[in-house]
Amino acid sequence: MTTNFPAPSTPLLIVRNANVHAPASLGLHDIVISGEQIIAILPANASLSGLDAEEIDAQGNIVCPGFVDNHVHTLGGGGGLGFSSRAPEVQASQLTRAGITTIIGMLGFDATSKSMAALVSKTKGLREDGISAYCLTGATLEHPVPTLTGQIRTDIAFVDEIIGVGEISISELGYGYDSFGKGAQYVAEAAVAGLLAGRLSRKAGYCCLQVPPYLRQVLKPMFEVVDRTGIPITQFIPSHVNQTDGYMADAAEWGRKGGWVDIGANYSPENNYGRATLPHKAYSKLRREGVPNERILMSSDGNGAPPKEEKGENKPKVANYMPMRALHAAWRRVVQEENVSVADALPMVTSNVARATGLARKGEIAIGKDADLLVMNADLQILHVIARGKLFVQDGEPVRRGMFDEVLLRELS
Repeated sequence: MTTNFPAPSTPLLIVRNANVHAPASLGLHDIVISGEQIIAILPANASLSGLDAEEIDAQGNIVCPGFVDNHVHTLGGGGGLGFSSRAPEVQASQLTRAGITTIIGMLGFDATSKSMAALVSKTKGLREDGISAYCLTGATLEHPVPTLTGQIRTDIAFVDEIIGVGEISISELGYGYDSFGKGAQYVAEAAVAGLLAGRLSRKAGYCCLQVPPYLRQVLKPMFEVVDRTGIPITQFIPSHVNQTDGYMADAAEWGRKGGWVDIGANYSPENNYGRATLPHKAYSKLRREGVPNERILMSSDGNGAPPKEEKGENKPKVANYMPMRALHAAWRRVVQEENVSVADALPMVTSNVARATGLARKGEIAIGKDADLLVMNADLQILHVIARGKLFVQDGEPVRRGMFDEVLLRELS
């Protein structure tokens, strides 16, 4: 059968012989891309007449949506061990080599030497590089949160790149201490501002939470917030829930109540977090404890650099860098070590994340969705990456980079 298309106004790219996981398994198909959008999904080796198109042969390999990472420190995290501990800005090829085609950036700990203006600028720059990039207003320990326009509401309502608020801590002192002030009450006020602005601007306006994991309270103040205020539980995304057993226990209850549960790919005993549950084990534990698959997310906390945990009484003196590649590596272990199907594992890094953050055009392979695709072999290694309809990684190597990626690589070689 020959399919006829009208002459396209933008260049066409056809991914042939794709074992499509949309994320549901659809079998072998050809995916037709025009500009930045998927315009057709056809039987494999479809005959297309009258088209001048570039083609990529997926050779029966898995083709899935590009990963959506909802927790990235695009300006570089860290700073808790002095100015030299601030991580550098993330580069486009760091993301695409890790299979990440969409990111949501945030300030994190350091809102003193870094600002919302710089964060929005970096987000715009990554968009110019060809990545889908968004950001949140605020910072981890700042109450009230820093904003670009002076208010959470106007940031979300009027700045295209800003889609929510966070990462914001329940405690003004961060992950090791309980609140000494309004704590969860202030977080609730920030969440309401995000909720109302999101309704106006058709964004999620959600609130990304940094939760003190080492104390008895953990998520309990947020259960009270939801119970007392009626703010939808889905308005909050608690981050890195696998840091401690206590946090995992609260997160399981949160997920059973219909909330999002976000596993931190970089939080594990293998990465200097001795009290953390390995991310792939955390996924299986949450599922065993009754958390629906459609409520589980996984993010990297990538390009962050918190102090490294060390045993004994000596204070940590080294920043613990969080690589972007950890997201794909942790996800891969879910499939290979926990015997989870690719179709069941994919939503936590694709469609679930898109729904949680309100990115309706992301996270799925479907007509009308953005053309963000990964091609992976049977061992789940990344072969090719397409972001916004353009090939960024071919045979595992970057073929398209940000403006300074190649310069920096030459300087480091």
